[in-house]
Amino acid sequence: MSIIKKNIYALLAGTVVLASCSKDFLTLEPRQNTEVSVAIKDLQGMRAAVNGLYSALQSANYYGRTASVLPDLQSDNAHISTNYSNRYSNQDTYTTTANDGMASGMWNSLYITVANANLLIEKGTALQLPAADTAEQRSILGQAYALRGLAYFDLARYYCQPYNFTADASHMGAPIVLKTATEKAGIVAPPRSTVKQTYDRIIEDLDSAVSKLNRTTSVSVRARFNVYAAKALLARVYLYKGEWAKVVPLCTDVLAAGPSRYSLIPASTMLGDFLKQNNPEVILEVANTATDNNSTDWLGYFYDQGGYGDMLSTAGLYNIYSATDARRGFITKGSRSSGENPAYIVGKYTRKFEENVKLIRLAEIYLTRAEAYAQLGESDKAIADANVVIARADADPAALLDAALTGTPLVEAVLLERRKELAFEGQRLFDLTRYKKDFVKIRRGGNTINVKYPENRTIQPIPQRELDANAGLKGQQNPGYF
Repeated sequence: MSIIKKNIYALLAGTVVLASCSKDFLTLEPRQNTEVSVAIKDLQGMRAAVNGLYSALQSANYYGRTASVLPDLQSDNAHISTNYSNRYSNQDTYTTTANDGMASGMWNSLYITVANANLLIEKGTALQLPAADTAEQRSILGQAYALRGLAYFDLARYYCQPYNFTADASHMGAPIVLKTATEKAGIVAPPRSTVKQTYDRIIEDLDSAVSKLNRTTSVSVRARFNVYAAKALLARVYLYKGEWAKVVPLCTDVLAAGPSRYSLIPASTMLGDFLKQNNPEVILEVANTATDNNSTDWLGYFYDQGGYGDMLSTAGLYNIYSATDARRGFITKGSRSSGENPAYIVGKYTRKFEENVKLIRLAEIYLTRAEAYAQLGESDKAIADANVVIARADADPAALLDAALTGTPLVEAVLLERRKELAFEGQRLFDLTRYKKDFVKIRRGGNTINVKYPENRTIQPIPQRELDANAGLKGQQNPGYF
């Protein structure tokens, strides 16, 4: 596959695989002089390789910006300002094409992660290490499986229609590659799998991660996968599949970890503590430092009015919060220089490079289990879980879910709480599409787009250069793109 024709560089000293920006990820050939088996020859090499995998998540083409931005921007949560830096304007207006640089950049970053996870899993598994090193070897391999599972899940979310788009999930999924070629003879060109096959791969990887991380219970570094983070991600995967009965025990296991590991930030300190690295509510985040950052390509720079400040909340999102809800404080009603007045300015991230991107928080786990309970008809449990999240944000008892809620109204109430809680954390669009909802997209200038499910452009195009380079992908572009 041309995915594997990418330049493969060893992930040493915490660096990440890099490639020429002049070609697409699937079009380059392996560099044998940096063959990774040379680098991953001991525990130190495995440590460096897994550090490099985590570094890949920082890319502005991945969670460093694009993957964090699109699900809110392309939903009813956000829009680009009329005074903008020309970033994501196509996504804002639903005019993306197969040559779009943002879509192809994220595709490349995802397969860089896959390719290097493959190498670490293959080379790391084959190492015969001293007995004293095998526990850490197992943990690193567990993290590699989790990171590969995360990358394939994101490929499914961003480039494929939701799991229930067809009754048997037989619609087009992601090309699956489990072995990265380091020599030209090993290059393969598989077609896209089905979405069911893609999810099967994700679940198998995360199950492997859980089994290998089951002795790793530390949460001192929340920018690393541990067993709870792997279970939390697996719960999200099953939620997206609609396998409600499998969601509940995974969430319960994470919640049972207890306040010694995870706890909700109280309303009184929420706005400040959310921005802190390693805060007690975080289950998994992407690390950033003052020296290891994306500079002006940083996610916070895209939101902060002292940076680009391009992405604004919709008035509709702002107005769903009550005046007593602390979460409303993440949005400020103000004005935009040479732009909107009023402007609904987002404050979940700032220009400080030391802020980490939140991928999974404890509040999501409560709401994930609440949604599953609601779907399973266990209304009392669903209400109790949702009310834990609501009560910590809003002291007004009237904000709590009514104990009489059941069925679809209860599911809708939980989804509303997800919208409030997880705004600007890369979830909203997927909540809309997995429930096959129509919505109104606000675009810059106040114009609107009526997005009717199923809409082809709620997912990203396969990069045209991929289609041109990989014979296995012939005729497999997402519908609606050219």
